[in-house]
Amino acid sequence: MEMVRLLQRKPSAIFAHLHKSERGNMKNRLLTLLFLLALSCHLIAQTPAKDFEGSWHGTLEAGGAKLRIALSVTRSEAGVYTGKFDSLDQGATIPIDTITVNNDAVRLEMKSVAIVYEGVLNKERTELAGTFTQSGQEFPLSFKRGDQAAASTQAAAAPPKPKPDYSAPADAPYTAEDVVVKTPAGHTLAGTLTLPKGANRSKPVGAIVTVTGSGPQDRDEAIGLPGFQPFRQIADTLGRRGMAVLRMDDRGTGESGGTFKGSTSADFAEDVRAALAYLRTRPEIRADRLAVLGHSEGAIIAPIVAEKEPRLRAIVLLAGIAQPGRTALHYQIKNGYERDTRLTPEKRAELIASIPTRIDGMAAADAWMNFFLTHDPATTMRRVKTPVLILTGSRDQQAVPAEVALMEAAFKKAGNKDVTARVLPDLNHLFVQDTDGFPGNYAKLPAPVMVQSDVLVLIADWLAKRLR
Repeated sequence: MEMVRLLQRKPSAIFAHLHKSERGNMKNRLLTLLFLLALSCHLIAQTPAKDFEGSWHGTLEAGGAKLRIALSVTRSEAGVYTGKFDSLDQGATIPIDTITVNNDAVRLEMKSVAIVYEGVLNKERTELAGTFTQSGQEFPLSFKRGDQAAASTQAAAAPPKPKPDYSAPADAPYTAEDVVVKTPAGHTLAGTLTLPKGANRSKPVGAIVTVTGSGPQDRDEAIGLPGFQPFRQIADTLGRRGMAVLRMDDRGTGESGGTFKGSTSADFAEDVRAALAYLRTRPEIRADRLAVLGHSEGAIIAPIVAEKEPRLRAIVLLAGIAQPGRTALHYQIKNGYERDTRLTPEKRAELIASIPTRIDGMAAADAWMNFFLTHDPATTMRRVKTPVLILTGSRDQQAVPAEVALMEAAFKKAGNKDVTARVLPDLNHLFVQDTDGFPGNYAKLPAPVMVQSDVLVLIADWLAKRLR
């Protein structure tokens, strides 16, 4: 769940898959891993200087995507450096907490998203070569110095991204309608409502709202892996089974308004409730046959929604957790260190021992992270009696399979009589066939990366019985 999105955003890495704007800074937090891996940035600059200050640009290759990174650094009269990472394509900014320059060695630390960059300047101070590290996963990243004019030229030369096509397939027995959901907070959410063609006022159908993992994600929960659009797959499967699906761009993401930075899982839950309210206004939708499906962080959000919306007919939790996010994040970071063969035993032990302090720093720097680390999902689950389907892959290394039994027990303690919980063999956090499951190897998965078909059938069969 941090994912480079555990937390998906996404893949959905933790949960923690980075905070959306700051986390957006941080996609796929528990799910931080997924988002940052998908974070792209371009340089916006200042006049080249002989020191480290100025504007730098580079490309991060991670998670199957090439991401333009922009680094802007200033230096005060007292010699203190400050700076930021900017994502030109996503409009996201990550403030740099600490910049240390020791002769040619440069170290940058962004505590809110668990990122460290270490590099070495060339003699001319025109290039910086080093390593981008997040939660134990490392990727080479080099920068070249630029100026504002060059940055603007590069931005202008970059081809515009085509508008996503959310239309229904030609053979689909459903339509795909662009919709706008108004929220009590004042912003609007852009989404796609897939609606079975036979649905009307006299024959309304049940509907499902999807909830993405950590980090700013679009309505398909795409995280940069070729073919990976899990929510589009789910909407197609359910649409062919006579169920409507509303999937939306996260606030401050894609075509949605609002601000991702500073928002928490509790805030995103209110966005989901706004989506449910919208569906209740549609004559083609049965207001008494609504469900929520969440992946990674979305599986934390769904029970929060269900507690406030007791009329829900069902919730589906994909790769969720029962314990506070600190447990999942600690595991993810430790797992990254343990798998890093370049570390000496002594250095590995030192880094692992420092994890609690690192997590404390992340919590202090980011509201989303603080909520994620301290919120106890099981406490909420013990107050929810909505029918629930709990699914996790046996090779999930972001939301580990052991969480399934804990979630199941929490719901049953509430007196919930309809709890289905399964650990699915050989699947990772993305519900993709995987011989390993380590988020750092997602980019090596064979294309197209798609949710296993029997998972889609399982979800559809379970929901069909509860929304009929």
